[in-house]
Amino acid sequence: MLETPRTKRRPGAPRHRAVIFEAAKGRAVSPGPKVLRKPRRRWFGALVVMVASSTIGLMALPTADAATSPTLVGAAGYSALGGQAVTCTGSTTTTGAVGVSPLTSISGFPSPCSAGGGTHANDASAIAAQADALVTFGALAQPCDQTFGAVDLTVTFPAGVGPGVYCSTSSFSLSGNLNLVGSGDWIFRTVSTLITSPGSSVTGGDPCAVWWRIGSSVTLNTTTSFIGTIVAQNGVNAMQTGATLNGRILVLAAGTLTLDANTISGPTCTPGTPTPTTVPAPTVQTPRGSKPRAATPVVATPHTTG
Repeated sequence: MLETPRTKRRPGAPRHRAVIFEAAKGRAVSPGPKVLRKPRRRWFGALVVMVASSTIGLMALPTADAATSPTLVGAAGYSALGGQAVTCTGSTTTTGAVGVSPLTSISGFPSPCSAGGGTHANDASAIAAQADALVTFGALAQPCDQTFGAVDLTVTFPAGVGPGVYCSTSSFSLSGNLNLVGSGDWIFRTVSTLITSPGSSVTGGDPCAVWWRIGSSVTLNTTTSFIGTIVAQNGVNAMQTGATLNGRILVLAAGTLTLDANTISGPTCTPGTPTPTTVPAPTVQTPRGSKPRAATPVVATPHTTG
């Protein structure tokens, strides 16, 4: 049995270099340096996932001032407009005009209800207002920032909602308070109805920059406190007893409107130029062992819509 001779490691040679002696031939054969596998950095994969998740989350947020308010012309002086008829009971008051077009039925004015801008039954003013309402309905069909099915906005946004375009493929409802935070424009689009619960409310924001595009009809239930311009396409639209609106309600040619002891004012726009609002940015996750950092805040550029 042959003995494998021992050799000394050459000075400077790496320790991991193995030397094998082939006993039969008496010469050394080197298999080459041993390849050391670097440990996998598992945190890198986790970082990629977290950054991707953060990016998706940021993309889902509406951009500052994503919505654009249309400019009313013929309908600007109206508080209430119907297509087929406007019926009023219970001492309703409006600061603007009340009109109907293309039909002519207006009941309840000037008593017990009163219209600060007078009434217009399919005259030139009402015809112009109805045409403007139709144009506005089209202008509000802006790309959606977030889309839902049937949604209760007060439940979906319990901490408030910033400017943007919010859409429903079904219907909107409000069961409590919806708070509009920040400065900019809000557009709420639904293909079907908007129905509020008694005592529900919309607060915050600038009433001149809040728009409701309703594909069917709207019902503001008793004592609802609402803001913005509502443009409803058809059906029986109603402001029930004690509901108030800082804004206007415009019903297109195929719809009717019923008012009952309501107050429709304004809309009273936010005066002057509001202070820019910084929207808090989400925290961006970083690898384990390092400190989390905040993403760059988004500053909403304010403006006032007349």
